Amino acid sequence: MRAAAALLAAVFLASAFAGPAGAQTLDVTPAKDCNARTAKPAEPGDVAADPAAFAGKCVKLEGWWRDIGFYPTRSEAAVPDALSIPLLDNRRLGLYLPRKRLDAAPQGPKLATVVGTVGGACSNLPATVTAADTGYCHYKAGGYLAVATIEIAK
Repeated sequence: MRAAAALLAAVFLASAFAGPAGAQTLDVTPAKDCNARTAKPAEPGDVAADPAAFAGKCVKLEGWWRDIGFYPTRSEAAVPDALSIPLLDNRRLGLYLPRKRLDAAPQGPKLATVVGTVGGACSNLPATVTAADTGYCHYKAGGYLAVATIEIAK
């Protein structure tokens, strides 16, 4: 089972590095069949603590959205400089969102539901990929999610 998960993660990560003329870039898009109907419920803290176990899987998470981060609890999301605190590296997930959603990301914690494909841990990406990335993995080593949908609770 672990070997199958590792193979799935390797396939997902290999597709994430595809770029023109052999350039290594992080093109993070959710799996085509990843949606609210096909996603498996998971806890954000579990995914963040062990992103390799969830790599390549379509998940549905309920937690707290702030900027490009997704947190298990409101208190963690509300910490000043929550994106930069190393203590939260294994509690927080980085979000790769479409530009329109990224521009509208809340700057304070908002209860939300997100569906997307887990990419694994940024720390497992080659340095050339993280250096060229303009999103979460450029700055942090933790887990990340290619977002299919994200909705703030009403």
